[in-house]
Amino acid sequence: MRLKLTIGTIIIALMLGVGISYKTTIDQKQAAEERIAQITSEAQENKQKVEDMQKDIAILRRELAAQREVYPTSRGGRRVARYIDGAQVTWYNDKGKTASGTIATSGRTVAVDPEVVPLGSEVEIVMPDGRVFRRIAEDTGGAVKGKVFDVHVDASDDELYELGRTHGVRVFVLDR
Repeated sequence: MRLKLTIGTIIIALMLGVGISYKTTIDQKQAAEERIAQITSEAQENKQKVEDMQKDIAILRRELAAQREVYPTSRGGRRVARYIDGAQVTWYNDKGKTASGTIATSGRTVAVDPEVVPLGSEVEIVMPDGRVFRRIAEDTGGAVKGKVFDVHVDASDDELYELGRTHGVRVFVLDR
């Protein structure tokens, strides 16, 4: 009887051991399948995020291209260092030395606010009617503050008065 009990105990122990081992294997398989499902779900979410980012990048590239048409990065082969929109242009005819030490010259000199445009910079002034003036920032003036540009011209005071003040001007500050 003792032998039967021992053999029976061994058989029961083996069955339990196999059962425990089998249950452990099933639990591990389920955990692995759950992890695979989780990783697959995360991969799909990340794929969607990447696709959304690619769409955003495409939109930004189109917007940048459109801005470059309006706000070009170069003008006449010169790199644009700064773009100023909504500027104002006035005119002056004073003769004599400028703030930079040159002689004020029609067709070359423009007075600027040196906090906005450094003296010596070349600027391209685009008037609302399409006229373009390329000048060098050589002078300053008491009324020339912020986005005001005072263009030197050879003209009488009456002619300057007729030219008046022009609003809605675009100014490109070119790299030196």
